[in-house]
Amino acid sequence: MRNILILMGTAVLIGYAGICLASDAQDSKAGAKAAKSADLEPVVVTASRIERKLYEVPSNVSVVSEGEIEGSDAKSVPDLLKGLEGVYAYDPSGVGVGAAVNMRGFWGSMSTYQLVLLDGIPQNKASDKLVDWDFMPLNDIDRIEVLRGPASSLYGDGAMAGVINIITKKPGGKPETKFSGSYGSFNTQNYNVSTSGIFKKIAYLISAARRSTDGFRKNSGYGNFNTTGKFDYSITENHKLKVFADYSRRTIKAFPWALTEAQILADRRMARPGSEDDSSMNQKVDSSVTYNGNIGEITSIEGTFYYRYEGGDAFYTSTAAKSSTTEQFDNENTYGILSRLTMKPEILGFKTSFTGGFDFEIDSYHYKDYAAPFKFKRGLGSDYGVRRDKVAPYFQGEIKIFDPLKVVAGVRYDSIDFNFGDHRLIANSKEKSMSKTSPSCGLVYTYGEGSSFYTSYARAFRTPTTGQMFTYGSSANLDLNPEEATNYELGLRHRLWEGFRVNTSLYWMNLDNEIWYDYAQRRYQNCGKTSHKGVETGVDLKLFKGLGTFFNYAYTRAKNKSGNFSGKYLTNIPLHKWDFGVRYETDFGLKANLVFVRPGQGYIDSANEDKLAGYGTVDVKVIYEHKWWEVFFAVNNLFDEQYNSYGYDTTGGTKYFSPAPERTMTVGAGAKF
Repeated sequence: MRNILILMGTAVLIGYAGICLASDAQDSKAGAKAAKSADLEPVVVTASRIERKLYEVPSNVSVVSEGEIEGSDAKSVPDLLKGLEGVYAYDPSGVGVGAAVNMRGFWGSMSTYQLVLLDGIPQNKASDKLVDWDFMPLNDIDRIEVLRGPASSLYGDGAMAGVINIITKKPGGKPETKFSGSYGSFNTQNYNVSTSGIFKKIAYLISAARRSTDGFRKNSGYGNFNTTGKFDYSITENHKLKVFADYSRRTIKAFPWALTEAQILADRRMARPGSEDDSSMNQKVDSSVTYNGNIGEITSIEGTFYYRYEGGDAFYTSTAAKSSTTEQFDNENTYGILSRLTMKPEILGFKTSFTGGFDFEIDSYHYKDYAAPFKFKRGLGSDYGVRRDKVAPYFQGEIKIFDPLKVVAGVRYDSIDFNFGDHRLIANSKEKSMSKTSPSCGLVYTYGEGSSFYTSYARAFRTPTTGQMFTYGSSANLDLNPEEATNYELGLRHRLWEGFRVNTSLYWMNLDNEIWYDYAQRRYQNCGKTSHKGVETGVDLKLFKGLGTFFNYAYTRAKNKSGNFSGKYLTNIPLHKWDFGVRYETDFGLKANLVFVRPGQGYIDSANEDKLAGYGTVDVKVIYEHKWWEVFFAVNNLFDEQYNSYGYDTTGGTKYFSPAPERTMTVGAGAKF
């Protein structure tokens, strides 16, 4: 069945590409008409996989713009997202290593419940569903779209809490070269260079970035190099080919592990005892080729082939006495195809839009570890591989019942096969297949330009990680089933005038088959039911020319609904979160940004006996631009708040916390030619 679906999808993709090229001459006059007035409403692609105005989608979506990115002194993507309503992001390392993003009451440290895309291409590793955020240089990002809530009907497995789509800058425009550099606390250095333009029919953008730091925590020096190339080739006016390639290499000394309360009181910057000799090196390669084209006025097609490689070598000591050392080697190769066919016909007088296609992915993960001193490679402990194959057709339709009211409905079928091979003991090799259908539907009522009311229903699922099923030793459980969720949502987006916008959403989600670690059985089990309810509200106000402000608030009520801790709050999820910001820009080149983030308290244990204290941080950045150059000064955690961003209890009652960086300062300059 899978091979038939793949062949059918490939045939459709190639066939339509041929039709597009053959019909280009006669349809070249039928292009999209230029807008007569500036479109002031944000346009998003994540909620529908095609462009839609923000107020036309039945989802709570936020956009972090290029201006907001440039006005921030963020070290990583989670830093950029921490001021959004309903998003709890933190980074105990201060440089992007070990950063985590939580949405709608789902904790995302050891694994994650949201799908991360780079220009629409999945970035979550199949082995643990995590993302290496520091492999995504901020200087290459044009904007970030954050969709909250389940999106499995479009994106399948992993999009239970939402989708984060990182959209990079487009190549082309007038020839331009940019340089920038900065220096900050803990000997932190950042250097960036990029060049872009058009050569004949090829638009190009090439960039490189280098980051290094001694680290907030001792023995945690860090260095990262990245280079990216994007090339767009216009075959004809209606048909384009895009090529993307990216390479990153990172080295870290001691990873910033959690510390006990006594250790933090003694020195919150200390490394975990025994980790002085720890080190790791990781590499990542991203590449893709995309074709998109238009067939007349109502049909478009897009197809992407992508390849991703991630690999690393890590050495660490698991005890302070250094009696247990491990060297790990792992690599993951991912190949995938994304296809999309969109039609916008008028049927019986109704305006409609239909989008369909299939996603196909093969992921191969290989892991080895040696219980021996660094580089000796003695005492092979583990040697296994996991292959994950996925094929998923999807379809979404939109029908405008009458001018203000639109109905949106979609469905996707995911078929996923896991194949675990133990290279040391063949008898331990196992296979597992899973499949799931994910429907969704919604209504959007538009009552004014930029103003709408929406309601939606969605089903979502999330497969177990390969570790939970195969590789966590005696804790693994091959019989685990996917987690399943049902979500209901109501939302309102209202524009009082061009400079005053309010959005709010109310959601409630029930999750079944949640995977918990059963301490009695000492293995992972489908034994959990949880409830996720909340309110997310954001206000954006332009007070007068050059001065704007925003205020966000989120109430997140995530609780267990079964087992010994029924009725208790989930760990590391703040019940309340407030965000406030001010943006100021003058006519003579001076810009200033201030962001205040205040997560409330949460709990670090399932019994809700030990709390993770709330905290508040203020980040400030001042920029002065003049003609072709600029300088800036930034302070993160202006008032030197000492806080812990994450915590947990051990079975013996010892509490561990991840101390976050205190006040840090950065100065920098840039130029463009």
